[in-house]
Amino acid sequence: MGMCLALHSVSDRNIGRILESPPLIWRLIAPDDPDIYLEALRGQSKGSFLKRLLGKNESTSSEETSNLEFVEGENIDDDLDKSWQGIHYCLNKTAYDAEPPMDFITIGGVTAGNIEVGYGPARLIDSDTVKELEKRLKNISREQLHQNYDPSEMEKLDIYPNIWERDGEEGFEYIYEYFENLKSFIARCSKHNLGMALYLC
Repeated sequence: MGMCLALHSVSDRNIGRILESPPLIWRLIAPDDPDIYLEALRGQSKGSFLKRLLGKNESTSSEETSNLEFVEGENIDDDLDKSWQGIHYCLNKTAYDAEPPMDFITIGGVTAGNIEVGYGPARLIDSDTVKELEKRLKNISREQLHQNYDPSEMEKLDIYPNIWERDGEEGFEYIYEYFENLKSFIARCSKHNLGMALYLC
């Protein structure tokens, strides 16, 4: 148990569709569970004051068939386990903030409405930003990442999952393993001109 950061590749076209209709985020991250999408869709439609005032029950029949069409390389998923904030710290020496796009792990991107998909809404990052991230991350070496690894300071900043002083160098190995996974995931997205969705679960 705990907070893991999940990653999904997604096209700019589908990012646009999700931002127009945030319940569609479930079609990306849970494509085999149509009920959770419909539940979110109906929950969103209940919020219309005019519909309630007029006593109208808008049918979701047209929306029930709404889906996302995926291109090559899209909707591939991965995760950073619980290493996400440790990676962010070793990249930026901060707990959350950073200059865009290097805030992508913690706060960057555009939220997919107010649809709770775990610990808050998913965040969407377009393909141009992903390409910029690939350029920035691919040349960051193990040694550079390790220079920023400071277990004492990380504990002071409450960097999740708060194992750094206890685990020492093993904590860094954990960060580095998932940092390499992250670089590979971003490179795949960039190769296919895709953006990505991130969310804590």
